[in-house]
Amino acid sequence: MKRFGRTAAWLLAATASVVTTGCLFAAGAGAAGAVYFTDRGAESLLDESVDKTYDAARETFQELGIRETKTSSEADKRELEGSVDDRELTVKIERQDQSTKVEVVARKTRVTWDKDYAKMVLEKIVSRAT
Repeated sequence: MKRFGRTAAWLLAATASVVTTGCLFAAGAGAAGAVYFTDRGAESLLDESVDKTYDAARETFQELGIRETKTSSEADKRELEGSVDDRELTVKIERQDQSTKVEVVARKTRVTWDKDYAKMVLEKIVSRAT
């Protein structure tokens, strides 16, 4: 029984180490402007202003032929919506501490998303903004 307790404790410690390392890796990747997948799209953290990032998003929409359908603006938040072919895109830009969080979602239907397209759009936004 004691052996089982030590093994369980060791497994718990190893799991905690892996989870912590994964979280640190994700935080480091975001801080560097890396693009990563979310449940429905792609996201990144930038060291740029909300306004500069929003301008980069609008330029990216123009370059890719994405028709703007809606925009909204609050203090440190911007949202841009558009459509192209069979996709509806939403870009959310929000200031978080010293960084700007950008999330892109490309929806094909009510229940399906095109993460690869969202990632491609976000990579172009990041490239223009930085």
